[in-house]
Amino acid sequence: MSRPMSARFLLAAVAAAWFGLAAAQPAPAPAAPPGAPPLPESAQPTMGDDRETIAASTKWLALLDAGKYGPAWDGASPHLKSVVTRAKWIQGIGEARKPFGKLKARNAVKFARSHQMEGAPDGDYSIIEFESTFANGKRATEHIVWMLGDGDVWRVSGYYIR
Repeated sequence: MSRPMSARFLLAAVAAAWFGLAAAQPAPAPAAPPGAPPLPESAQPTMGDDRETIAASTKWLALLDAGKYGPAWDGASPHLKSVVTRAKWIQGIGEARKPFGKLKARNAVKFARSHQMEGAPDGDYSIIEFESTFANGKRATEHIVWMLGDGDVWRVSGYYIR
């Protein structure tokens, strides 16, 4: 990207309080800053940026699908890493995904951008929602939140499955 559980478990670094909740919470709604002037045309995200974000999300989710929770955390944003330790991430993601089983199909269904996320520092965010079907017949909605960090590098700052 070139620019700027299940229902019982939520892992999202966009709000530190979310980690470890006993009940699902709704995904944060993207919100533009009130009264913010529009970005100049040259700074506007493009469909190409969106496709790159969705492709990167698919690759990151493949790590989770393969049970590689540690490497998924390793590449995460500093914000996510400040909210949840690697060990708790691995344990929590494993528990959240266990009831779903092996992935059968996944489709990106929504894409949004925001400059503000509840419980997180202001910045540039991309939020992608996937509808996923698993081999055992279960369905889930997965959200990935990307945050633009130092050096204009996008990193995952939140993941939510229900």
